[in-house]
Amino acid sequence: MNRVITLCLALALGVFMLLPGTASGATTENIHSYSVLFNENAIPGHFKTSIESMGGKIVYSVPEIGFAQVNSNNNILFDLKSLSSVKSVNPSISWPAPAVHTTGFEEYLTLDYSDYPYIRDLQWDVHRVTKNGASYHLGTGSNDVVVGIIDSGIDRDHPDLVKNLLPGSKNFVPAGGYRNTEPQETGNVNEFDDKTGHGSHIAGTIAANGKMLGVAPDTGIRAYRVFGQSSAETGWVAAAIIAAANDSVDVITLSLEGFYLHGQTFYLDPLTGEKTALGNDTADFAAYKRVIDYAVNKGCLVVTASGNQGLNMTNKGHVTNYLNSVYSGSGLYFVGATFEAPGTIPGVVTVSATGPDDNLAIYSNYGPGFIDLAAPGGDMAKFLEYQLSGRIPEDYFSEGLYKEEFCLSTNHLGGYSYNAGTSMAVPKAAAVASLIIDKYGKIGPKKVANKLFKKGVEPVTGKDKKYYGSGRLNAFKALTD
Repeated sequence: MNRVITLCLALALGVFMLLPGTASGATTENIHSYSVLFNENAIPGHFKTSIESMGGKIVYSVPEIGFAQVNSNNNILFDLKSLSSVKSVNPSISWPAPAVHTTGFEEYLTLDYSDYPYIRDLQWDVHRVTKNGASYHLGTGSNDVVVGIIDSGIDRDHPDLVKNLLPGSKNFVPAGGYRNTEPQETGNVNEFDDKTGHGSHIAGTIAANGKMLGVAPDTGIRAYRVFGQSSAETGWVAAAIIAAANDSVDVITLSLEGFYLHGQTFYLDPLTGEKTALGNDTADFAAYKRVIDYAVNKGCLVVTASGNQGLNMTNKGHVTNYLNSVYSGSGLYFVGATFEAPGTIPGVVTVSATGPDDNLAIYSNYGPGFIDLAAPGGDMAKFLEYQLSGRIPEDYFSEGLYKEEFCLSTNHLGGYSYNAGTSMAVPKAAAVASLIIDKYGKIGPKKVANKLFKKGVEPVTGKDKKYYGSGRLNAFKALTD
C-alpha cells in the first residue's frame, strides 16, 4: 500500500500538498520569511514599528484574522517570538501550485474536441452524480446562487463558462508572484485568468453549460485566484477566503489542505543546529483555521477535499508522521496529535473521492468522523497497473483507458482536459449544495449541509462510513421532494 501511495503522490494529478518554503525561511535571495499570528484577530498598532526596529518588513497582512508575513535579511525568529502580542511564529510555509497534469502526459490528457458539438457522453462522473441527467429536470441552479472558487483562477473566455462567470472575480497574487519568482505577475486585482487549468477544471465541473454540462449548469461562479504558476503564501489564501465571504458567496470550494497540531512544533536551524520550540501550533496552520471560521460565521458553506495521501486521517499519530516526512528537509518537526484542516473544522463539508466503480479512489484520504460524503473524483488504479507493467504511456492511452477512470472538464485554454484527485470530487459536492440553496433559499450553511447529508446522498452504513461519510453524492435525490 505504501508503494501505491508513493506512486500516487509522484504522479501529482490534482494533488494539493502543503509544503514548507525554503530552509530557514530563506528565499533564493537569502531573505528570511516569517508567518506571524497574533493573539487577537487584529494587527497591533505598534507592530510595524517593532518590525522595522528588528530590521524586518511587513510584506502581507490579513488584519481580519490577525496574520502577517514578515521578511528580513537577518534571522529575527527569536525577536518575533519575544513580542507579547504574538501567539505563534514560524518560518513561512507555502502552498504549492495545483498540478493538473503529470509532466509528460499533457498531450494525452488535453484533447481537441473542437469538431464535436457535445462531449457530454464522456462525463461518466457527472452522469453518476446527476443520475444520467435526471437531476437537470428538477433543477439546474441559477445565478442567484454563487460558488466562490479559491484556486488558480478561471478561463474568462471559455465558451462553456462565460454564461455563469459573474462579475467580481479577483486576483490575490501580488506583483512578482511567489517571492518575486514570477515577473509576469503584475498584481492587478482583475487578472484572475487561470494559468494552469486547475481552477477552470473545477469551474466546469460545477457550472459548465456548452459542449459539456456541469452538475449545476446554471449556477453562478466567481474566481478568487491565489496561484500563478508557482506556490502561494498563506496570506494570499486567507485574504481570498475573506473576500469571498465578504462578497456573500454561498459556497466556497477549497482543494487546499493544511493541518493543526495538539502538541509541540520545533524548528532546528539547518545552519547552526540550534533547536527552537515554536509552541503548540504553527502560525500558518492556525491562521488557516481562523479564516475558515471567519467564512463559516459569514454564512458560507465551505466544501473541501479530504486530500490525496491515502491516509486514515483519524489516526493522529500516522498523520503526524506524514507531516514530519513532508517537512523533513525544512527544519520543522512536530510532536503530538495532528488534525487535517479545514476538514476537521466544524461547519466544513469534507469530501472523499470515488472511482468509476463507486469505491474509494486509491489516493483518497478517509477516516470515521472525518469524511462527510463521497463524490466521483476519478481513480488511478488502472493507470498504476499499466505503469508498473511498463505499458505507460503507449498502451494505457492508446486504449483510451484514461477516459474510463479520469474526469473530463474545461481547461484554461478554451478546451477540455482529463484529471483525477479529490480536487475533482469537491466541485460536485459544492454544485449540489448550490442546487439545494437555489431550491430552499439561503437557509444558512448548517441547514444546507444537513440537507446535503440527509437528502443528497445514497446512504451507507457501518464501516463504509469511514470511506464515504453519510454516503455517495446524488443530485437527483437532493432535489426530490
